[in-house]
Amino acid sequence: MNRWPLLGEGERGGAGLLLETKLRGFSPSPEMILRPRLSAQLVGSDPSLVLFAAPPGFGKTTLLAQWRELDERPFAWFTPDSSDSEPVALWTGIVEAIRRVRPDFGGAAGAALQARHVDVHDALIPVVVRELESLEGELVLVLDDYQAVESAACHASLEYFMDAQPGNVQLVISSRADPAIPVARLRAEGRLLELRALDLCFTKEEEAAFLNGQLGLGLAPETLQVLHERTEGWPAGVYLASLSLRQRSDRDAFVSAFDGSNRHVVDYLTEVVLGSLDARQRDFLLQTSILDSFSAPLCNAVTGKRGSGKRLAELERANLFLIPLDDRRERYRYHQLFADLLRAQLAQRDPALVPKLHRRAYEWLAAEGETDAAVRHALAAGEVDQAAALVASQWLADASGNLDRPDRTLRRLEGFPADAFLDDARLAVLQGSGLSLAGKRAEADEALAVAERGGAELPDGTAVEDAAVVVRACFAWGDAAGALAAAQEAAAVEDRLPAAWRPLCLLTLGRAHYFAGDHDSAKPALQWAVSSAHHVDRPLLAVIAQGYLARIELAAGDVEGAEKSARSALQTLESHGLTDRSTAGSVHVAVGAVLARLGETQEAGDALVRGLARLRRHGEVLEIADALLVYAPVRRGLESLTSARGLVEEARLLLGECNDPGAVGLELEEVARSLTPAHRRIEGGSELTERELEVLRYLADGVPKRDIGQALFLSYNTIHSHTKSIYQKLRVSSRDAAVSRARELGSL
Repeated sequence: MNRWPLLGEGERGGAGLLLETKLRGFSPSPEMILRPRLSAQLVGSDPSLVLFAAPPGFGKTTLLAQWRELDERPFAWFTPDSSDSEPVALWTGIVEAIRRVRPDFGGAAGAALQARHVDVHDALIPVVVRELESLEGELVLVLDDYQAVESAACHASLEYFMDAQPGNVQLVISSRADPAIPVARLRAEGRLLELRALDLCFTKEEEAAFLNGQLGLGLAPETLQVLHERTEGWPAGVYLASLSLRQRSDRDAFVSAFDGSNRHVVDYLTEVVLGSLDARQRDFLLQTSILDSFSAPLCNAVTGKRGSGKRLAELERANLFLIPLDDRRERYRYHQLFADLLRAQLAQRDPALVPKLHRRAYEWLAAEGETDAAVRHALAAGEVDQAAALVASQWLADASGNLDRPDRTLRRLEGFPADAFLDDARLAVLQGSGLSLAGKRAEADEALAVAERGGAELPDGTAVEDAAVVVRACFAWGDAAGALAAAQEAAAVEDRLPAAWRPLCLLTLGRAHYFAGDHDSAKPALQWAVSSAHHVDRPLLAVIAQGYLARIELAAGDVEGAEKSARSALQTLESHGLTDRSTAGSVHVAVGAVLARLGETQEAGDALVRGLARLRRHGEVLEIADALLVYAPVRRGLESLTSARGLVEEARLLLGECNDPGAVGLELEEVARSLTPAHRRIEGGSELTERELEVLRYLADGVPKRDIGQALFLSYNTIHSHTKSIYQKLRVSSRDAAVSRARELGSL
């Protein structure tokens, strides 16, 4: 029976809080402008990638909806927004979109997504590819409004998928700008079909078919020509014009009076469209335009009036660029272009009302727990202090979640004015934390220096200057002695901090003692860190501490205790969905070290590879070098001396940049010596192998054969065979004689 649970196993993942709108796609309406010229190019097409790249208002989503209606293949549709700008969120949406149209897909992919942060490249995408390849029939995967995804890691994951893209899957990307994927290479390979702004512009014939054919407006050919020239074939402009044309009897006069170049079309048509509405509808549109997405209760709060549900239904029926975000018609957004136009009009008509509307939105969203949106509106309302309090509260609530997510912390701070970080110590300590996680030491030091001036409290009552001390202590920056001094400073302020800070202070202290080589001091601090972390529900901090405890117990020869600590840490990681967290890398390294000592070399190698992959993301140099040195002898045990030496050299380069590598520096020399070949010719032409020389060194130190086996991750019988061979080659019959003869020959 396997005592070690498989990493990544667990209950099947799901869509979670994923908005239905992201999976629903755009629904065709009776008045949708038909594009048979373009649809003919798309239906049944087979390039690997179809790219729609054009500014807003060129009908990309509309054309996609038409294509979906005409094509026999199922369309998996996902529309990401800014919250999906990280690989796990993006691929969670993609997997759920495919599952919606192919229920037989997603079993393995859902299981891979069980963790909060799955290893997308190594653990998820290969599973998705294999599942897609097993599906019968073809599939079109649509990523609409992809410009909302700004993360380089997301782009890299999509490129990785495209390199292995199954032949039965066609990828479609719709974006305002060229996505950061290898478009040029795909074009050169003939795997790309692209439609850009010039391709998507209306021809005169298409405009006539829509305005006179579909809508029956009866415009004269010369009137159509004027409208075409004024809009330059811009689909949104044509559609906006049609909304007003349908309500006018003097249609030709309207078009004749319509002037201005393309950059003025938006402002002009906004006036016309809004002018055709009654005051109640117009005010509702303008006031709710400040919202990225909205529901009737949120609209009630922002407008200060009841009846928003009825108003939204009216606007949807009027086709005023209102897009439902779920099948229940409970949440909506405006077409982005239309929302921009409405906001511009609101700012012109009633600028004093704008901050009031944002304040109402902030208050409602904060009460509903939608913190990120609440922060954006608080800043727009000029409520910088309230926004800072919200961000600080979220940072405290997700303390362990921020340990390896610099993007999360820094993204929440993006909207704050630059001088706020100098004036508000709360923001400074958050910025210092995020910059430290991102590896930007100089900038982090500047931010933390501001925070250390103090004068403010975090929402939990923590003095900001004390919080800054703890944040500094969390980062060793390749200086074992400096890290220990910082950790001791944090321990000195621990009594002034709320209980939730205690496990972090203790973990930091224990970890610093560990890297300084003082295991006797590290062990009690880590033990206290485990118990206090469980007490305040910080499982990630608990398992990190357990991982270091396992390493300490292993170094002391307590293999049973190390195994117990490592197994407990791994089980906690899995039960809380934390196996893929970057900060969990040290736990996987501890698991690998224990498995290696137990002689399970292959399993040890797998665990160490996982640990290194996670540490390389946001781990510190001492952690990474330490993991490399644990892995090196395991690689040697797998009969790969060259790669083992490569790991040691990588560790040497990393430690060469450290002010004080501490115990890891000593570990480097020990591991390097154990991997240094020292062949010596002996009488009769035979020579000792590298492995025999390793065994001989242990024999010279008086180490029992069974312990030699544990040190080299080999069985007792294998060590016995090596010993017998050594005796034969040296022509001796005992350990002492072998050691003496080897020294005579210079082999020791």
